[in-house]
Amino acid sequence: VTMSPFKANLAFSDVLLPIAPFTETPGTFVNAEGRVQGFHAVVKPLGETRPAWKVLRVLANLLGLPGIAYESASEVLLAARGAQDAQATQVQGDALGNATSAAVDLTPGAGTPVTASIYQLDGIVRRAPSLQATADARRAAPVEGAAA
Repeated sequence: VTMSPFKANLAFSDVLLPIAPFTETPGTFVNAEGRVQGFHAVVKPLGETRPAWKVLRVLANLLGLPGIAYESASEVLLAARGAQDAQATQVQGDALGNATSAAVDLTPGAGTPVTASIYQLDGIVRRAPSLQATADARRAAPVEGAAA
């Protein structure tokens, strides 16, 4: 299963969930320093594509995972920042944890690791001819934990 704005990923996926690229949806990044960096959509998403967070929210609801009933990107940001500090410019590290109260089976699946070079992993740089001409692009390494 792949979430991607690019149909080329069908070559190695059984299921493709179309998501809007970051340029077509508003959102927020939290950088490695913990600083909040917001951005706005440049254009409207194509067709039925949705932001990745909305696709993940629906999947979480279908799986019965609690605490993911967000209706907007601003609600997701408020949850990350903490409701008591909606104007914060930094996010505390413990707010970004992956802990859940749901029972999730983390047993590794069977399969062969996906092999890709560093410039094959990102849907945008994958389309840059100048990067594909580098030695790093020609060197493929298994992607840990990924199944074919």
